[in-house]
Amino acid sequence: MKTINFLTILLSFSITVTAQQSFFETIDAHGPNARYQVYGDLYKNDKGEPAAQEVTTYKNTIEKHQHQGLPSGFTINKVLDNGKTALSSNYNGISISAIKYVGFPNTSILHHTGYNRGYVAFDNYVFFLHGISKDQTSFSEIRSIMILDGSASKTGKKKKKGKFWKQLKEAALNERPNGEGSSPEYKELMAKDPEKLVREYLKKMKAKQDTYVMTSQDEKNLKILYNGAKADDAYAKKKNDEYWASEEGQAILKNRATIDKMEAEHLRTCRLAVCDNSAHN
Repeated sequence: MKTINFLTILLSFSITVTAQQSFFETIDAHGPNARYQVYGDLYKNDKGEPAAQEVTTYKNTIEKHQHQGLPSGFTINKVLDNGKTALSSNYNGISISAIKYVGFPNTSILHHTGYNRGYVAFDNYVFFLHGISKDQTSFSEIRSIMILDGSASKTGKKKKKGKFWKQLKEAALNERPNGEGSSPEYKELMAKDPEKLVREYLKKMKAKQDTYVMTSQDEKNLKILYNGAKADDAYAKKKNDEYWASEEGQAILKNRATIDKMEAEHLRTCRLAVCDNSAHN
């Protein structure tokens, strides 16, 4: 009996620790070759249960970016059914300076402050949140969900043989409506109440971040990341300025100015015509 209690406590502790992993720790734990099932925004179905539409034409992969050996963000790529890949989302904090690492080094959200949305990753999931709250422990909606493919629990009970018709009937009753997900991984997540799950994670991470004291190395690392983003912005501005100062860029600007002048003249002429018609009436 004592052994069982000890194992229960140990298991509980293990789950708590895992749930408090940072964003990049979670991505690293999934591995570089991980593939993710893709789902749309979270909503309530006709039964009042959490649900999401499944994307069946591709799965996602994640490419983690680094700057001077530090994790700086990630890119999500689609892997189509025909094997081809396509860029889905870029959240590299070096190339997009509006992206901040909430709670660094215990990063809980890759937060795009310009649009107030961002990614959260923990356990077997990656969530895309919109409307992140000021204290960064809540949000207005979950706009997409990624679930680590093949991560469903293998501890479920095996169905007894000899009940074919009952199993067939249950399958028909549980058939997903309107494209809802149907995988074991999807069912496990929806049973946990995803919104509650994400909010609980963010609150736990906030508590962890509030009690953590940044070291001098942490501060140096964060400065390296943000200075890298500033340098990238400066480089992009330099290249843009050089282009618009070039012969080709000047020709485009001159053409735009001509079009703007013509449109302004056309608008002025139309207004005069309206005034003249009003006077005659």
